Amino acid sequence: MEEVKKNMTYDELNEFILNYLKNDITGRAIMLSGEWGVGKSHYIKNELKPFIIKKEKKCIIVSLYGLSDITEISKAIFLELHPLIKKLLPAKSTAQAVGKTLLNAVSNKIGFDIDNPSEETLKQLYESINLSGTLVILEDIERTQIEITKLLGYINNLCENDHAKVLLITNENELLMTYEGTNSEGKKVRYYTDSAIAYKRIKEKTVGDTVRFVCDFKSAIHTIIGSFGIYLNKYNTEKSIEDILNIFMRLNSFNLRAFIYGCQKCKNLFEFISDRNIIINDRIEEMIFYGVIAFTQRKSKDSNIKFDSDVYLSGRLGVDDKLPLFRFCYDYIEYQMISEEEIKKSVSYYSEYLKKGKWNSGRDKDLKVIKAHYVETENKVRKALLNIPKKIMDGSIPYHDYGVLANCVVAIRYDADIDFDIEEIIKPIIDSLKTISDNIDFESLFSSGYTISSNEGIEYFKKVKQRMKDALTGVYENDEFPYTPSEVKDYYKKLTKESREYLRRRGFAYKIDIKRLIFMLKHSSSEVISIIRSLFMELYSDDYTFRASEEDISALISIRDSLAVLSDYKQYDKIQKMQIKWFIQNLSDMVIAFGTKNSNK
Repeated sequence: MEEVKKNMTYDELNEFILNYLKNDITGRAIMLSGEWGVGKSHYIKNELKPFIIKKEKKCIIVSLYGLSDITEISKAIFLELHPLIKKLLPAKSTAQAVGKTLLNAVSNKIGFDIDNPSEETLKQLYESINLSGTLVILEDIERTQIEITKLLGYINNLCENDHAKVLLITNENELLMTYEGTNSEGKKVRYYTDSAIAYKRIKEKTVGDTVRFVCDFKSAIHTIIGSFGIYLNKYNTEKSIEDILNIFMRLNSFNLRAFIYGCQKCKNLFEFISDRNIIINDRIEEMIFYGVIAFTQRKSKDSNIKFDSDVYLSGRLGVDDKLPLFRFCYDYIEYQMISEEEIKKSVSYYSEYLKKGKWNSGRDKDLKVIKAHYVETENKVRKALLNIPKKIMDGSIPYHDYGVLANCVVAIRYDADIDFDIEEIIKPIIDSLKTISDNIDFESLFSSGYTISSNEGIEYFKKVKQRMKDALTGVYENDEFPYTPSEVKDYYKKLTKESREYLRRRGFAYKIDIKRLIFMLKHSSSEVISIIRSLFMELYSDDYTFRASEEDISALISIRDSLAVLSDYKQYDKIQKMQIKWFIQNLSDMVIAFGTKNSNK
């Protein structure tokens, strides 16, 4: 018996097993051993079996999980090789006795005249099986209820007497159980149990090569994600697969069964979110996906882990504080509970938490480069500067870092004399500060930083600080709706809670120039259309404390009716048309809701 230690690729492993099937004359089985959940079954079903069939050989897979008698294995093999019988069997009878009625129904097909099937008749049926050119794969050897020595004796007969080629799939560590004892020198040592010793003895006779299975995780992850269709397709990239592998390595868990389970849960969540038109950005979607993938890996190692005291987020159960697990994901996985309201609350909570919470302050890698610019290369600093504006706008850099960030970029511009448009960073900082409604200690934002030496830099930084202070105390007053697609996102971001309430009180829809709106929408992406929809939905939310004016309701109706011309707009793709369809429906719902409430009042 030889243990094959080389880590084979799937292609090499396929060829190794095919060679065994075609050329081996030893009369012994081969074994593929690996830990539970590492992808043995995935490899067998998705890689090996299609390969064997492509080579015009037969391949049958029989799981021994739960089987308690040798005869049940024969029945299972027989049924796999006679698909007609398997098809006619009742759903729960595959590995159970073949009844008289069924045998009579198929007797002409299999060449037996069966009036009263006896055990001897069944034995003849099983012995009629021709295993020539067939690879018999027996899975879950360690999970069968059949005594292991009897099982290996049966497998030995299959190989020697029936000339079968048998591949055993197992976690051999579960068969080689040990216990702690004391040797003659009084030292603590581990000994094999009696059953393990008996297994090792008969394995020498029954099994030839033992291959240690090493999963090609990249290939497996690619195949698994692909099987879930469009909802997970964005994660089927080289970078995302690397990110998933990094999570596996970080958690020291490579359980593909748990990964498949996690992918299924993510698909279900994304379908639920999509069906109910719940708006989430890419960051939130990634948090859901990676948080669930991490949690299901953790759960595979400890099924009793509980959620933190935090109401909506848990970095401990997700990947970390940057990719935490949402509470609604935990509830769905643990209790099969899912709520549109809870999802919206969680997303809203995270958005506020990201801006206010110091949990992620100072952690951004580009911010770290900028703070340490005086010991970095110019090229590295420039790359970091290019990434910062987007990170300010999407909340990756919390406002707690704005002071030191502004301080350092001014120093980079005036002391280091690196030429770049500093306003591309300062302006997003100012815009973001305008949206902060909680009271903060302004000077605490500048508690650390870099001492600027140039007079020009010092004067500019004073002005920046004043602009930042004004932004914290001011309210966005320009409520004029922009009719340029590129300005819509910025407009939406600038609206504070006070500004939205102000617009709601004054009315909004009646001031819209519908012709300009339609013209703009014709040149808008699906993202911009979605943002405009979100704006209307927030301003005209289902809030019973708000009474829409007749003028505004009339305007909503006019906008809704005008949108109809875009339903079949030829320049749109299907996603843009879908957004317009949703927009029309949203406006209709608003009109009905406000009409009902006004009539009740």
